[in-house]
Amino acid sequence: MVKIKEGYVMSQREREEYERQNALPRKGSGRVDYYFKPQTKYPPRIYVFMDADLWRDRNRRPMGLHTAFPFLSRPMTKGEIEYHHFDWRLCYHQYEDWERLIYAEEKEAEDLDLENEGAGTDFLKRLKSFRSKIPLKANLGELPPDPPELQADGETVYLRELIDSGNALNAAEVGKLLDDELKTQQRPAVLIALRQLYQNFGKQEDHQNELTEQSIRRKVELQQQRARRNFVRRVYAKNKLFALEEILIKYPDYTTDMLCADLHIKRKADKRKKHKPITDLRRCQLEKLAHLLRYGQLNDKAYNNTCNRIAILQHAHSLRLPVPLLVNLQQEAVVYSFPWQIREGVVKDFVALANKPGMTHQVLEEHHNEMVRSNHSY
Repeated sequence: MVKIKEGYVMSQREREEYERQNALPRKGSGRVDYYFKPQTKYPPRIYVFMDADLWRDRNRRPMGLHTAFPFLSRPMTKGEIEYHHFDWRLCYHQYEDWERLIYAEEKEAEDLDLENEGAGTDFLKRLKSFRSKIPLKANLGELPPDPPELQADGETVYLRELIDSGNALNAAEVGKLLDDELKTQQRPAVLIALRQLYQNFGKQEDHQNELTEQSIRRKVELQQQRARRNFVRRVYAKNKLFALEEILIKYPDYTTDMLCADLHIKRKADKRKKHKPITDLRRCQLEKLAHLLRYGQLNDKAYNNTCNRIAILQHAHSLRLPVPLLVNLQQEAVVYSFPWQIREGVVKDFVALANKPGMTHQVLEEHHNEMVRSNHSY
């Protein structure tokens, strides 16, 4: 049975999920696999994968065991099958101590003996035989020492000083340093740092760029790649046959693969053509009818009616005939005429006004006259 903490009260949702999973049939059998992970920067350990038949190689990739094989396997006990029946994720255990592993497996071996006489004892004997073959004691003395930090050159020392004390300089001092650097050494990293400091004076404190050595080195690298790529493209455009030999003079480590990568130009997506929006009533209706004709499931009668409406609207639009609108109010029908280019939204607003309770033709006529005679574009 699944272990539930004593005194724990399930919520309604937890109770429903528990009952749903509890109603599912249990597995008839399962397998437990044991993997050994040698020492890396972490101590050596043994991984115990429950329901190993459900695990795939890709699931063991985070542990670095996607290409490994188990050194030992055993069948799951009925108690383990019942307990892990309620797992909603793959389950595994890891041990860095043989004593703890054997202590845990002794209890499972007892259950195995009850289910299959001698199976648990045989498994425990085989497990203990690996104790001398698989040591779990971390030997940190054999790890390679950390490499010594290389002595920084003059540019790096100056750059770090600039990052530490650059915010204390004013704009005039930064400008003078930038001019001096451009006239003398022209070190890329220093130039980028000085330019970034100079740009910060024109920004608010919240939007200023923070100077870090890593970001500056990254910008230098991108700058060098961009300069090399532009140089390669210029040389290749002038002399395709001997371009590589000419490039090797300036970049001795240059290869053919790098040449192909530098010459490759990413294709830009085709720019979408801009169209003026369709706002007049007749063309909006024509667009809707065309969409209905193309994608709608129409019978013969509806198809003919749609085609007739398209023909009538197209003819009226070509002749620039006014748009008639029939309004029935208080058992009286009146036709209101609108210009041929009237916007669809304006007509909809007029219809909404006509549908208001208590509306009369007198009010509509005043509103219509205001729309038609006004210089404002309706």
